[in-house]
Amino acid sequence: MNTGPLIALALMALLFAAAVLRAVLGYRAVYRDAHAEWPAFQSGRPDLAEGMTEQGFVRAFVRAHGPRPALYGAVMLVLAALLTPLIVVMLTTLYSLLIATPSNPADGSALVQGVQHQFRRDGPLVYAFFMFFGLIASWGLVAFLVARRYHSRRPGSLDDELRLERGDEPLPTAPKARPRPKWSPLVQTKDGLRLPEHAEKEAE
Repeated sequence: MNTGPLIALALMALLFAAAVLRAVLGYRAVYRDAHAEWPAFQSGRPDLAEGMTEQGFVRAFVRAHGPRPALYGAVMLVLAALLTPLIVVMLTTLYSLLIATPSNPADGSALVQGVQHQFRRDGPLVYAFFMFFGLIASWGLVAFLVARRYHSRRPGSLDDELRLERGDEPLPTAPKARPRPKWSPLVQTKDGLRLPEHAEKEAE
């Protein structure tokens, strides 16, 4: 009996259970810290606490300090496990269309005897390598998509999340450096606009 798939599934289930447990315990601790922090926040930051409820503060606190890596890690493992059967079917179809050389089933041999442009006709071995690297690449693609989602929805600081919870306007971005007008006698340097003699001294 081939126990390889069973071992792989058991390891994936173990990793998933560890990630879920870490996420659940982490979020419980953050929620507890948020409720404990609320009275001190009201007295220490009355400017930010004005117009804010405890529930809103807790939501902002959890978004800013929640263990998102553990949560997204569990999501990645679930997606990889659910998509693996579909990936196997797709890779097998791709192998049969692009690589495998079909044989005559009347002679009693396997339907796949070898691989095109190959010196040895060891189809099962090549198929195993193809599936191995194909699965690794597919799981890597799932990890990349989840990581991209993770970084695109990265929360801001606690102050930013509190402003978002209150519905305040976002803070203005820093203005870009004003380019030097053509009529200006100043010279643009890496530290800003300088008089020509000062720019020459910096260059020396």
